[in-house]
Amino acid sequence: MQTTQFISSVLTSTLLLSSLFSFGEEIVQAQRPQRPVSLLNAKCVNSGLGSVNQQDLDVSIGRAVYTSRFYLGPGNRSASITCNIKPEKSSRPGFQILNLGFGMRDNDTKSPGVEVKVYLDGNQAERRTIAPTQQASLTLDVSNASNVAIEAVCASPNQYCDRVYFFNAALERHSSSSETKK
Repeated sequence: MQTTQFISSVLTSTLLLSSLFSFGEEIVQAQRPQRPVSLLNAKCVNSGLGSVNQQDLDVSIGRAVYTSRFYLGPGNRSASITCNIKPEKSSRPGFQILNLGFGMRDNDTKSPGVEVKVYLDGNQAERRTIAPTQQASLTLDVSNASNVAIEAVCASPNQYCDRVYFFNAALERHSSSSETKK
């Protein structure tokens, strides 16, 4: 009789501890931030006159080294890339944040400045003008956007503008904890 009670209490304790550990694990997983996804993992197309090239390249901007993931070369006009970040038939939750980091190289000192414009579903959301040796960072809310376009426009129609290098173009998903709080 005592053996049966002992086995019963061990089983009950084991089940209780097991459920507590699995509940704790679910909380940890819900609070764990999701890894950012490269914008270039989306379906992207060259949508401008200038050049767009995906290439990992170390560049010096503001006397610091950055690893560029892609560049926009506006030439004496503009260059742009458009990406579909929320495909219609996707069951995955959409993205919430787009982080961009970009700049012009230190050795492009004779280039005019470049205006970088970001569009969400065709509407201009942000713009920054940069010159050689300068870098900029943007954080945009893309939770309601399906498409992102980034355009680099040369500030001078008579001179050739050098490339804008993008060392950060990361999308962040809605976190699991914010999904459960809604």
